[in-house]
Amino acid sequence: MDFKVDFGPWETVFAGQTFGHEVEIFSNPENFFLVFIYDKRDGKRAGAVVEGYKAFFARGAMDTFIQTIPRPCFGVAKSMGEKTGKIFFLSFDPFFVDFKQDDFVRRIDLAIQKTEENSSVIIDLARSSSLELKDLSTVAKTEYAPILGDPFTIKTLIAGRKQSGLSKVDISNNAIIGDETPPIIQLGLSKTREIIKEPIMNLKRTQIVGQGFSLNYSMYIISENLLLENIPILIFDSDEYFVGLGTATPNYSALKDELVDFEPSGFPVKNLNVKDSIKISLKDTDLYFLLEMIGLGDEEFQKNLSLISFTMRVNAPEELLEKVSQTKELNDYEKLRAERLLNIINKSFSGLFGEAIPSSELTRAIAGKMGRAVILNTKTLSPEERLLFTHTIMRQITKGITETQQINCSLIIPNINDLFMRNQDKAITAITRLENRGVGFVIGSSKELPDELAKTMTAKMNVVSGNDVAVSIKGKRNYRVLMRPNLSGTPKL
Repeated sequence: MDFKVDFGPWETVFAGQTFGHEVEIFSNPENFFLVFIYDKRDGKRAGAVVEGYKAFFARGAMDTFIQTIPRPCFGVAKSMGEKTGKIFFLSFDPFFVDFKQDDFVRRIDLAIQKTEENSSVIIDLARSSSLELKDLSTVAKTEYAPILGDPFTIKTLIAGRKQSGLSKVDISNNAIIGDETPPIIQLGLSKTREIIKEPIMNLKRTQIVGQGFSLNYSMYIISENLLLENIPILIFDSDEYFVGLGTATPNYSALKDELVDFEPSGFPVKNLNVKDSIKISLKDTDLYFLLEMIGLGDEEFQKNLSLISFTMRVNAPEELLEKVSQTKELNDYEKLRAERLLNIINKSFSGLFGEAIPSSELTRAIAGKMGRAVILNTKTLSPEERLLFTHTIMRQITKGITETQQINCSLIIPNINDLFMRNQDKAITAITRLENRGVGFVIGSSKELPDELAKTMTAKMNVVSGNDVAVSIKGKRNYRVLMRPNLSGTPKL
């Protein structure tokens, strides 16, 4: 076939007959394999069932991981005498393409792109299961060539799953197998007024680099797009910038002029003012981190008091004060010291602690076709209070997801810089734990994220000026976009 699929160059690594079907396998420099099982009519190729496989070098308990991961995949292990090599293949579900349809190449492109985007998530999940997966480009060729170079490995791609695409070539009705078009959202226009759209999954983990109203505006538009796709969002708003999400924009003409598909619209919104209508519980707070914030600097005592707090399961420092005075885990001097520190916390973070709103209430979906935005207004908080509140809410949601398995939500954090400046390791841990549980993030910052976190992002946007934004999506070419007008409110730009 005339091979015009993106992500090339592609070369044929196998061509022949398998179980009565003509089969061809292609590979690109990133070791992505495409399997074409052709449908022939009147001696000509009319279409094909397409399967795709992304190859990773594996080290660790691959068998266990394959049994637990809810994605199509398989592994190949080969003994070379003194050592055993392993290759893990992440695949997409097979689907049929009709070569007469103009969009068949685009459908293959989207399937490859989606698999590439999911790679970072799979690598993170594997790490938590004691399996190390590496892109083959980062591994010496001598490590994987004996496996990928084996003809039996290549042939395994044709029937490497529990149900091969060969069993699905009944195309009498031209059925499309396993093909789901992901929701596509409108970002804005190019400078030549071409409408720019992106699959919503590409933006579920987005870093936006910029400052001021321009940064907030881009985050506002991404927030609207998530809500349009019925994804609940939780916004940490220190400037009351997002309060207009609940009302339709009065500027209808701008939407029309900029070719926006949607009418002006307000979204379901719940506003919560921190200290008044929402508090954090001490049982969700990392007390070691809090004691570090107030400058204690005694690791052993911080650990002991943190452990006691974890055991007591109280909501506020004054409640812990009562428990500390009765505990036998501390001597009299340590009790006095703990009481002094808890009084400092109670005074420095007055009104911040209390019974927490359940995380399921903060992130739940509502009836209807739009997501709900819960806006956490942190404007009146001190920098230290805002930092502790943000960190604790992330910990609370992590625990809530572990208990309920509810994962369909995204967190919008317009300014993450302070959290990284205070304790980068704890910030990265809090975010990646949520990412590993399926939570989306739109993170705003004035500078680059730490490498460990940046590599988990599927998209990066750099604000050039105003609504002019440079966009980088994993697996795609970079481009510029003029972010569309807002559907709701009157956000400043």
